[in-house]
Amino acid sequence: MVSRLLREHEFEPVGLLNVLITEDCNCRCDYCFIHGKRPRRMTEEILKATVDFALLKSRHLRKPEFVFFGGEPLMAFDLMQLAVDYGNWRAALMGKRISYSMTTNGTVFDEEKLEFCRRYGIRFLLSIDGDRETHNLHRKFADGRGTYDAVASKIPLMKSYQPWLGARVTPTPENMHKLYDNVRHLHDLGITQFIIGPATGLHYSDDDVAEFKRQFLMVGDYYIEQVKRKAPFRMTDFEPELDGKFGRFHGLWGCGAGRGRLSVSATGEIQPCAKIQGLNDLAGIPEYSLGNVLDGFTNLDARRRFIAFGYDERKPCHSCDLTDDCAGGCPAVNWEATGSIRLPDPCQCKITRALLEAKREIMGKLEAEGLLETRPTATQAA
Repeated sequence: MVSRLLREHEFEPVGLLNVLITEDCNCRCDYCFIHGKRPRRMTEEILKATVDFALLKSRHLRKPEFVFFGGEPLMAFDLMQLAVDYGNWRAALMGKRISYSMTTNGTVFDEEKLEFCRRYGIRFLLSIDGDRETHNLHRKFADGRGTYDAVASKIPLMKSYQPWLGARVTPTPENMHKLYDNVRHLHDLGITQFIIGPATGLHYSDDDVAEFKRQFLMVGDYYIEQVKRKAPFRMTDFEPELDGKFGRFHGLWGCGAGRGRLSVSATGEIQPCAKIQGLNDLAGIPEYSLGNVLDGFTNLDARRRFIAFGYDERKPCHSCDLTDDCAGGCPAVNWEATGSIRLPDPCQCKITRALLEAKREIMGKLEAEGLLETRPTATQAA
């Protein structure tokens, strides 16, 4: 036991833990990376052990992050309440403070849940793709009905509790040509921050990729307009303090998966990230299972193998001029497409190139116009 704890210190402290408090969801979005949908949820024992695990493995960090995930996390609102009550109590005993957040489809929000989020500082990110036609194409209730009206109608209520409101927008080949219009539409509805990421696991033709780049550049120009106006509009892609992947990562993954960021399933199993956790009907990638919250890290070798993957092993990336910016792609997407975390998905390579080239162009415009220091802050976005 002592030997294992000593060996754990070769790794970064865990600063962020994605917690699947329930696998259940009232939606059946066809591009969702969580492949299994069933009513399984955490027991109170597993939940408390997860909180204890998060606090213990954060080591010297004073403010670890606890991200409620699913499924739809608000379908286990009672567990969320328990996690916050227990977590705040345990954190206080250790001289720490937990930062809470979640991603939600927004359909089950009501005043009780929103008041709870405001009272305990639980920041929420809304999954919404654009106008009614775009959103309802992929984001449906379990009975097949589109969810746009159920979400959009609650945005004014959400903003009354959280004036800053971020959206995760997921374009697909069918609606790529509407990305700019959809961002404008959502901004008009009151969305003030955007995280844009094309759906993975789909085929994108060269025309789709070219259209994505064109649309993203239009969105970038709109962002510049808002910066000039000092309007409440933020984009993760153009703001380093919001984007943990912004920069160059020679020899590393471009994200914290397996290092300072981990994921825990409803049964307490630990995997490198939530996207990996969602693979194989929520079994994750067995060879990278790291342990469970009751026993802790029981497979440090798996964690070591996962994070040791660096530039030298990314052989398909050696001739790519973007290798240090992309850092080999998402390991979960790679595994799903090629069967290996080390082999990038060629389709995602095209999308990533288009995105990075567009980002460079927009960042160049921001710099040329002297706007890099005048981009909105979090308080302005509210």
